[in-house]
Amino acid sequence: METPGLSGGRGMFKRLIVACDGTWMDSDDGSKNGKIAVPTNVTRISRAIKAVSQDGVQQIVNYHAGVGTEGSKLSRFVGGTVGKGLSENVREAYSFLANNYHHGDEIFLLGFSRGAFTARSIGGLIGEIGLLTKKGLNALPEVYNDVQHRRDENYVPAHPDIPFTRKPSASDPRYAHELERRGLTRLDIPIKVIAVWDTVGSLGIPRIGFFQRVGLQMRESRATTFYDTKLDNCVENAFQALALDESRSSFAPAVWEKPEGNRTTLRQVWFPGAHANVGGGYDDQQIADISLAWMMSQLEPFLDMRDEYLFEQDEQNEKYYKKTEGIIRPWSFGRIYSELTGLFALGGHYTAVDPNNGKATDRPLRQTNEYIHPSVRTRYKLEGPGVQDRGAYEARGLTENYRLNVDYGPDIAKVSSGDPEIFWKIRSRDTYGVRTLPEAPLWRLERELARKDPKIYDYYKRPPATQTTKKSRRAPRPLSADMGSRVASTLEGDVQSKIDVSGGGSGGEAE
Repeated sequence: METPGLSGGRGMFKRLIVACDGTWMDSDDGSKNGKIAVPTNVTRISRAIKAVSQDGVQQIVNYHAGVGTEGSKLSRFVGGTVGKGLSENVREAYSFLANNYHHGDEIFLLGFSRGAFTARSIGGLIGEIGLLTKKGLNALPEVYNDVQHRRDENYVPAHPDIPFTRKPSASDPRYAHELERRGLTRLDIPIKVIAVWDTVGSLGIPRIGFFQRVGLQMRESRATTFYDTKLDNCVENAFQALALDESRSSFAPAVWEKPEGNRTTLRQVWFPGAHANVGGGYDDQQIADISLAWMMSQLEPFLDMRDEYLFEQDEQNEKYYKKTEGIIRPWSFGRIYSELTGLFALGGHYTAVDPNNGKATDRPLRQTNEYIHPSVRTRYKLEGPGVQDRGAYEARGLTENYRLNVDYGPDIAKVSSGDPEIFWKIRSRDTYGVRTLPEAPLWRLERELARKDPKIYDYYKRPPATQTTKKSRRAPRPLSADMGSRVASTLEGDVQSKIDVSGGGSGGEAE
């Protein structure tokens, strides 16, 4: 069967895919701290993309290692901590596109963590000045600085006559139009997709108090600030996987919003797990497999990929479970790692950034198109393991402000009549944020993974309605304090008992 969106008819064109990895991540090296590196989802999805699509279109992947992957231990530490080298990564990836783009080509920008920031910055640069011509690339360093400081009233360019004399601020439309008039750029370049995992920091760089106090996190961080989180109309599709259980405040995600009149197709989905659970890189990759399946599903209409690669990755994780725990964990029950303890990410609760100074405001983001992944519900309602396998999963970033609603319509007895409406509704009218967060659907590849656990998949399809009597509502029953050593002997039976008690149906695998 032909994949929608991949059929020809446009003549010869190619797909240019820029893949930007996270901090200290380098798939070209293959090792980390003397061990075999666990690849991130940026690396894995890059390897899943076919070199040539089924209809003969070249799909060219340009991979960029994350910041903090080169030099001595000290230089790697500084690069990873303060983001040194981010601007260089942006310029290198942008240059690849500018050098290789021809009219009609399709551009894809992929990234994780600060690599997601890089991908989004490239998209912003293209939105501001298009793609420079080969002639225009000679002036890229100065043009980049002009765009970077476009909202700084005190900015004095080092080279006021480059790329042309008497240049206005790059925020003035005349700047880009003059570049085009002189044959230095091509404007109105569409970006087919920006696809990212957990963009770090609403201001682009994770803010670490100690490094700010001693002056290590100043110049580079300011120079690479996200001045706003709005989407440009040049971006046709934008997808982001977000980590619900990331507790480090400096790793708070940059959630997109659609400004008035924006035409971008936007989907942002919250998954259980911390930053690298969702973006990949931990030994237990189950949650990363789930978010990878979701992202591959979003890209399926636009890129030709090897489905079998996803299932090969899932099989590798099953081997890891058998080796370390003796049993395969149920779908959505992968280990959630935690680097620190603190406030969790808050789904639906993010504010805008002032585009003039880069500071957070009190205005809640609007039109964020946020969804909650079904794996959050199955893990939470079936009392899967909590963070670091301690206690039961609480999903605190969600449940402290939202409650689950499962609605089958006026006759809740007819559970088998169709899929229910599932959403998370804000608990208090006085709480700011998105009022309702719908549950995301499971797409084709995701369903194939989830069906490997028929009992959990059946619960996903037919959960009990929430409009029940008080007697039927059970208080959460925590699991053992340290589930890690006992998961092999208790987990499978524990899941089955919860499904039986909760009233999940036993119907077939209806789509």
